Amino acid sequence: MTSPAEKTTKLQEFVDWVDRHIKGDEKGEAQVYLDRMFQAFGWPGLKEAGATCEERVKKTNGGTSFADLVWKPVIVIEMKKRGEDLSKHYAQAFNYWTRLVPNRPRYAMLCNFDEFWVYDFETQLDTPVDKVRLQDLANHYGPLNFLFPGDNKPVFGNHQETVTRNAADQLAACFNSLISRGVERSAAQRFILQILMALFAEDIGLLDKYFVTQLLEEIKTPQDAHDLLGGLFHAMNTEGGMKGGRYKGVQYFNGGLFSTPAYVELTLEEVELLREAAQFDWSKVRPEIFGTIFEHSLGKEERHARGAHFTSAVDIMKVIGPTIIEPWTKEIESASTLGRLKQLLVRIENFTVLDPACGSGNFLYIAYRELKRLEAKIYEKMATEYKSVDPRQRPFGFLSSRNFFGIDINPFAVDIAKVTMMLAHKLSIDELHINESALPLDNLDSNFRVGDALINNDGSKADWVKTDTIIGNPPFLGAKKLKPELGSDYVSLIRAAYPEVPGMSDFCVYWFRKAHDYLDNCTKDDVFSGRAGLVGTQNIRNNASRKGGLEYISATGTIVEAVDNQPWSGEANVHVAIVNWVKSQENSLLPKKRKLWFATTPPATGIRRPRGSGSAAKIYELDMREVPFINSSLSHEVDVSGASQLSVNKGFCYTGQYPRYNKGFVLSLKQGSDMLGASSKNSDVIHLFAGGKELLKNCKAHRYVIDFQLRSVVESQAYRLPFAHVKAKVLPYVERLAQDEQQKTGKVTGQDQGWLNTWWHHFRPRSELIGKISELNRYLVCSRVTKRPIFMFVTSVIRPSDALSCFVLDDDYSFGILQSKAHYAWFHAKCSHMKSDPRYTSDSVFATFPWPQSPSEQDVRAVAEAAKEVRQIRQSSANNNVNLQELYRTLDLPGKSPLKDAHEKLDAAVLQAYGFAAKRDLLQQLLDLNVLCSQEISAGRTPAGPGIPLSVSNPDSLISDDFIGL
Repeated sequence: MTSPAEKTTKLQEFVDWVDRHIKGDEKGEAQVYLDRMFQAFGWPGLKEAGATCEERVKKTNGGTSFADLVWKPVIVIEMKKRGEDLSKHYAQAFNYWTRLVPNRPRYAMLCNFDEFWVYDFETQLDTPVDKVRLQDLANHYGPLNFLFPGDNKPVFGNHQETVTRNAADQLAACFNSLISRGVERSAAQRFILQILMALFAEDIGLLDKYFVTQLLEEIKTPQDAHDLLGGLFHAMNTEGGMKGGRYKGVQYFNGGLFSTPAYVELTLEEVELLREAAQFDWSKVRPEIFGTIFEHSLGKEERHARGAHFTSAVDIMKVIGPTIIEPWTKEIESASTLGRLKQLLVRIENFTVLDPACGSGNFLYIAYRELKRLEAKIYEKMATEYKSVDPRQRPFGFLSSRNFFGIDINPFAVDIAKVTMMLAHKLSIDELHINESALPLDNLDSNFRVGDALINNDGSKADWVKTDTIIGNPPFLGAKKLKPELGSDYVSLIRAAYPEVPGMSDFCVYWFRKAHDYLDNCTKDDVFSGRAGLVGTQNIRNNASRKGGLEYISATGTIVEAVDNQPWSGEANVHVAIVNWVKSQENSLLPKKRKLWFATTPPATGIRRPRGSGSAAKIYELDMREVPFINSSLSHEVDVSGASQLSVNKGFCYTGQYPRYNKGFVLSLKQGSDMLGASSKNSDVIHLFAGGKELLKNCKAHRYVIDFQLRSVVESQAYRLPFAHVKAKVLPYVERLAQDEQQKTGKVTGQDQGWLNTWWHHFRPRSELIGKISELNRYLVCSRVTKRPIFMFVTSVIRPSDALSCFVLDDDYSFGILQSKAHYAWFHAKCSHMKSDPRYTSDSVFATFPWPQSPSEQDVRAVAEAAKEVRQIRQSSANNNVNLQELYRTLDLPGKSPLKDAHEKLDAAVLQAYGFAAKRDLLQQLLDLNVLCSQEISAGRTPAGPGIPLSVSNPDSLISDDFIGL
C-alpha cells in the first residue's frame, strides 16, 4: 500500500512536470496530461487502468461527441484549454455522464489543466462536490482519492448534501418543539420559513454577514426572541427599508413571505437549535432542504396518505431535460440570425411552467435554474457572434419566478415552494453574474395555489392555469389504495368528475390525463408549448391505468422520452415510470429517434467500483435505447395495448384464494394434520394450500388452510376445532381493521367493515374457481409475479394461494400453448408489474390471448406430445433434486441442454398449430389474430378458445395424469 508521503511525492512530481512541459492546449496535450496524471495516482498509465480516450458519446440532439477520458465505472473527464471558465461546461459533463450507460461512471470531472472540478451527480447535481487546484494537488488529493488503485473513499469539501441534511435537522427539531408545546401550527410554520430565509439571506448577501447570528447570540429570554427576531421580520417587510434603529440597512424583502411577521417567544433550547443552525454555511445548503423540512414536519401517516414523496435532482432532470432543456437548446444552437436570438429572448421571458403537484417546489426550482442558464446562453451567443451587441446591456426583460406556477393540497408545501422559488432568483443571479436586482423578492401568492388539483369542494373539476409546459411528480397511490387512504366519498367524487378515467387507474393517471387536456398543441410557430413530463407509478403502462392516461395521450400526442421502470430515488419503496411527451404528431416537431430508458443491475463482481460519498444509493442504473417510437406501454415493440378481451377466454383464468390474514387461516402441516385427525368431518374445510414459491422449489404443498367457503356462521360452527381457531385468531384482527376504518372515514360502511359481516370467510374465497377445479383431477397454475411463467399441473386436492394464477385446464395441449414462446411474448407485452417484476394479470394477459383457430388434429397432438416431453425433463431433474426454479435458470446459460431442445420442439409445434410464419414478428401475428377473433365475436360467431379443439377425436387421450403438489 502506498504511504501518504509517497502519494504526495508522486503527485508533486506530476505538478512540476506540468509546469515544465504543458502549455494547456486542449487538443494537443490532453491525452499526455491525463496519462501522466494516472501515473501520478499509482497506475502504469491510463490504458493500463482500463480507461479510454476519445470515447464516442451520442449527443442529446443527435450526432456524436467524444469524451476525453472514460473510466467505467469510476469517472468521465472532459478537458478544456488552460484558463477556460469551467462553469460554462457543466452541461457537457452532465450530458456525458447521463449517456455513458451501462455501467455509468460514478463521478465526472472538468479540468482546464490548472483546476479539477469534481461532480457527484448522484448526490449533488448542479455544483461540484469539490474543486482542486493543480498547485494544491499534492497536499489536497482527498477529493480525487478514487483515482488511486484500491477502494479509496473520496473526501469532499463541498458536499452539500451533508450540510443540507444537518441544517434541516436543526430547523425541523425547532419546528417540532414549537408544535409540541402548543404553538399554533400555522404560526410555527410561518416562523420557520421566515427564519429560514433570514439564515439564507445572511450567507448569500441579502443581509449583512452574521446579522442573524448576532441577533441569536443576544437572545437571553423568550421575550428577547419575540422582539429581536420578530423585529427583523418586520424590518424585512418594511417597504423602502428601515431608515434608522437596530435594523437600519435591512432591505425590503416583500415576496408575501413576510407580510405577517412571525412574533414567537422561543425557549432557550429552541434558541440554541437556531444558533447551531446559524453556524452552517447556508450558501452551501441546497434548496432541497425545504423538502426535507416539509417531510420532517409531516407525520408519517399523513405523508403516505397524500403520496408526498420527494425526488432527487438527477431524477428531476429526467423530466426537465427532455421537456424543457432539449427543445430550447436545439433552437438556441440552430439560431443563425440576431433576429432569431432576439425572438428567443422574448419567448423565454414569457415561457411558463406548471407543476400541479408541486410539493416543496423542487421541480420548479430546477426548471427555473435551467431556464436562467438557457437565457444566459442566448445573451452569450448574441455577444459572441454579433459585435453590435453589448453583453452588459439587457434591452429585453428577463425570465422571473413569476413565470412558474404550482398547486398542492398542503398549505405548508405551497409556502415552502414559494420560498424555494424566491431563493432561486438570487442564486441564479450569483451563479450567472446577472445584472438583476435580487430584492424585493417576487410576490408569488397568485402563482401558487393551495387546494386539490383534481376537484373543487363541490365535486366539479378543478381548473389549472394554462401554461406552456407541465411537469411534476403526482402522488404515488395505486388504485387499490385509493379508498383506504383517501376515503370512499372522495374517490366517488373523483370518479364522477373524471368518468373517462377507468375506476381501477392509479391516482397519478388523473394528472396525466388532465395535463394533456390543458396543453395547447405544439406547432411550428411555437415549438416550446404543448410539452409535458410527469413521474408516475410504474403501473401507468398497464391495464386500466394505461387506458386512462398514456393511451389517451398517445392518441393525439407523442411520447418522446421515457423511463419504463426504475426504483424511486426517494424514501418511497416504489418503482416508477417517467414520461415526457409532446402534444403533436407532426414529425418535423419531434426528434427522429425516441429515447427509452430501462433499469439494469450493474455487474456485482469483476469491476472496480468507487466507494460512494453520500447516502447509500439504490443499486441500479439506467440503460437507453434509441427507438423509432414509444408506445403507450412504454415499449418499442409492437403495440398490443389495443388488443381486445375475447369472450371465449372467460371463465378459465383466476387468481388464487386470498385469506388476507394468513396467521388465522393458514396452518402448518402439523396443525392441519392434528385437526384432520380430530375429526374426519374437518376434511370438508381443511385443505392443503400452496403458492408459487413452494411449488417451484419443492413441487409440493407444505401448509394447510382453513376454508369454510360460503358456509354460514352456523354451518361453519359445526366444524368445532377449525371454527374455534378462526374465531380466536381472525375475528379480533378483522374487528380491529373495521374499527380503524370507521375512525378514519367516519363511516359505518367500507371494505373492512364489510368483511366483519363474514369474518370466518377468506377475504377473497374464490368460490367460482374452487367449484370448477373440484371437478378436475388437476389444473394449471403459474406464479402471478414472475419474469418467466413456469406452468405446472397441480392436484385439485390443493387450494391455490393468491400468489398463483390458476387455469381451469387439465389437458396437455393447453399446457403446451401456455408454456410456448407465443404466450411468453404475449405475457411480457400485456402483463402489469409489481415494482420491477412482471405480473400475470388475467384481464390483460389471458383474456386477450388468441388461441390457434384451425389446427389440424395432427398439430394438436404434436403440441400435446411436445408438452409432455417438457414435463418429463422436469420430472427427471426433480428426481436428481433439481427444482423447477433452478432448472429454468439454465435456459439463460449458453450451450445446448435437453430442456432447451424440448422447448424449441414445443415452440415449433405451437407455431405450426397457429399457422404462423417463423420469420414474421410473433407479436404482430398474435395481435392480428386477436383482431380477427374479436371481429368474429362481434359478428355473432365463436372463435376457438382455450382447451382441446372440438374437432379432435378422443380428447381424453390428451389428458395425462401427472401433476405436482403432494
